[in-house]
Amino acid sequence: MSWTDGRKRSVIKKVAFTPDEWDRVEAMLTEVHGYRSMTWNEFASRSVLGKRIVRVVLPFDPKRVTREINKLGVNVNQIAARVNAQDYATLAEVEETRRLLSQVQEQLHECWQLMKRDER
Repeated sequence: MSWTDGRKRSVIKKVAFTPDEWDRVEAMLTEVHGYRSMTWNEFASRSVLGKRIVRVVLPFDPKRVTREINKLGVNVNQIAARVNAQDYATLAEVEETRRLLSQVQEQLHECWQLMKRDER
């Protein structure tokens, strides 16, 4: 069985870049990767064939919001585990969870405001 059997794309071509050109290509690919997962092959094929490569610019950092939501989830899980095991949660745990929830709400509000502003 050959490598090309059953493959949609069975033609392989090599491409050469200067270091500066490759830096530019990597920068473009990194920019696209930040918003949509795209392989090098897909990126190169779409570029060469003149297909659209959509770059979405978000007015906020989704990774930052995700980190805050994850922190909140960890705290809620810790409190749930403590309550399930001992029938209580400490005041410090509840206050920390409230603080994190407040931060997440503030960040989501900021994101919403930025998105609304950019729609105008």
